Amino acid sequence: MKQLNPSRSILMCLDNRVGYECLKFLLNDPETKVCGAVVHPRATALFGDEILAACEAAGVPAFEFQRAREHFDEIIRPLEPDYVSCFYFDYVLDERFLSLPKIDTINVHPGYLPYNKGFFYYVWSVLDGTPAGVSVHRMNSAADAGDLYAQALVEVTPEDTGDTLYRKHEDAAIQLFRATWPSIVDGTYRSHPQRHPGTRHKLNEMSELLRLDPDERLRTRDLIDRLRVCTVPGRSGCIVDIDGESFQVELQLKPVPCGFVPSPPGKRD
Repeated sequence: MKQLNPSRSILMCLDNRVGYECLKFLLNDPETKVCGAVVHPRATALFGDEILAACEAAGVPAFEFQRAREHFDEIIRPLEPDYVSCFYFDYVLDERFLSLPKIDTINVHPGYLPYNKGFFYYVWSVLDGTPAGVSVHRMNSAADAGDLYAQALVEVTPEDTGDTLYRKHEDAAIQLFRATWPSIVDGTYRSHPQRHPGTRHKLNEMSELLRLDPDERLRTRDLIDRLRVCTVPGRSGCIVDIDGESFQVELQLKPVPCGFVPSPPGKRD
């Protein structure tokens, strides 16, 4: 059987389950060659072992970001990719990376741009009432500001916690990239600029959300939303100090069955 020659090459900068699943998708595409992978340091990588194992099995060279940045001309530039892409990658690429590809740059962003740029996109979609979703867009020198290739909304329900919202965005990002990649490489996509500046949140804003002031006055709905989007059951929640002790507060909402009548705790006849 005649072996197919890949018609396009891609340098992936990746982390997380999204990066891993998209890596597997591209490795299984006979017309795409993953020419290299730039990854997070082992200490901070998510799905790092799985990504490195997949790269090794496929003969794809992998480099931690610091090494790729410091030795760019020796190990990255010779790859000469058609595309440079980012998948849940936490580091900002400098102009050397952005100008490297022969054709284009691609970023899979876990927010419905131009809303919720920056950190903890899924939290702010609930607290700010902005659209929840994912985007595939072109990268340029301004973070999360490039033209859009495609977007998909994510449904948010009252039962969602930070954990379920995060996983919903991951699933949507994987599906959107798989659906969009063919139109990017065959040129049938229609990109368009982001229509307005949108919203952006900094990392320290999440730290402030996680610390509750027991004397703060909040609407019940606002408190419930804040607690649930900060909840990862068994692992994370808001912190509140009461009578000299610190407590972690988690919240999950459960639908009430039809006909259910609440009763106070204690003795029942």
